[in-house]
This record gives sequence, structure tokens and C-alpha cells, in this order.
Amino acid sequence: MNEFLQKAYMETTYQIVGKKDTYKLRLDTLNHEFNIWCKKCNIKSWAFITAFNPFSNELSKFENELLNSQLQKIILKEGYNFNLGKGVPANDNWSAEESFFIHNITLSNAKKIGIQFNQNAIVFGDSDNLQKLIWLV
Repeated sequence: MNEFLQKAYMETTYQIVGKKDTYKLRLDTLNHEFNIWCKKCNIKSWAFITAFNPFSNELSKFENELLNSQLQKIILKEGYNFNLGKGVPANDNWSAEESFFIHNITLSNAKKIGIQFNQNAIVFGDSDNLQKLIWLV
């Protein structure tokens, strides 16, 4: 993947909305409160996925919301619990992307869903490791 996209993903803040708190994650960075919350909620692995802007091609708000609605239907059909999230870029040239923080999903299934929605990458984490960017293209 090109260096511009790599840098953009690395500088993005991945926000997860919990019942009481919003957790802000950065790639390869420890967030102690987030890890405690995951343990309390019995979340052993997770993925942060959006359907917005496939292959980083900017779509209209309507198109993005329609795609994310389709993604939510798949998450629910597969029986996963999730929290709403948002990928907030460090740079003002790109809008925040509404996303889903999917509980207890395998890396394999997370990749499958990301590929289905033409995403360049997803964020994946588990109880043993820091969250990582997973390239799909």
C-alpha cells in the first residue's frame, strides 16, 4: 500500500462508543482503560470495520450510510455484538468514517467482511496483542 494511506491509517483515532465512555485508540498504542473494558465485557478479539469510502474513494454521505447499513445487517445476521465507532482522521482533508467495533470476531471473518465491502484495511485486536492494521489489498 502507498505511504500516504499507511500514514493516514496510522494517524487516525479509532473511537469506540461504550455505554458510559468513549474509548480512543491509536494503532500500536496501549490503552489501559480500553483493555479493562474489553475484559469486563468478555471481548477476547475484535475488529474495527467501516463500509465508508470503498478503496478510499470518497462517496456521498447517503452512499456511505447505505453501505454501512448493509454492513450492520451482516454483523447482526452473523450474531455478533458490536458498538458504534468512528474513524477520526488527523487531517482535515478527510471526513470521519462511521464504523463498527465488532466483538469476538475472528481475524478470518473480519477480513472476509472487510473485503466484501471493498476496504483497503481493517483494525484487529485481541486480548494478547496491541491493535494492528490489517491490509486487505
